Amino acid sequence: MRLISDCSNIETSSQIYREEEGKKIFLEHHEFEMVCNVVGVDSCIFRNITGERSCDYLFIFDKDKQQYNFLNNRGSVAYYVELKGIDLVGACEQLHNSIDKTMTQIDSFDIYALVVSTRKFIPKYDNNEFYRAVKRLIRKNIQFEITPHTINL
Repeated sequence: MRLISDCSNIETSSQIYREEEGKKIFLEHHEFEMVCNVVGVDSCIFRNITGERSCDYLFIFDKDKQQYNFLNNRGSVAYYVELKGIDLVGACEQLHNSIDKTMTQIDSFDIYALVVSTRKFIPKYDNNEFYRAVKRLIRKNIQFEITPHTINL
């Protein structure tokens, strides 16, 4: 397993965009350019590791590296994102594995978990063991959204 810092690509823009097999995520701010470390979790951190399911991306917004104070009074934030078709239980497992094995590298960040799905109806996943495990790790619910999804920062 590689480190987050080894897999990080810095992007500076008012909109950060990723797409995978028709699923799309946009992170944007209408007024300011953001500095974002975009990390390919499954394509870099967990690359060539068999048996480890991992999420697609990690978007890191370090408050100290921003040119503008678009985060306002919030601290640094990180978004673990899985772009998924319909296997939402599997998405929870992928998020859990990724967060569990990498969150110590960004322990001062406020961590969010997001599944962007093609599924039109998102059922509740409170009884899923991986959903509950992620919730314990980040102390928040996993967000489930329909593609394309935009996060306004």
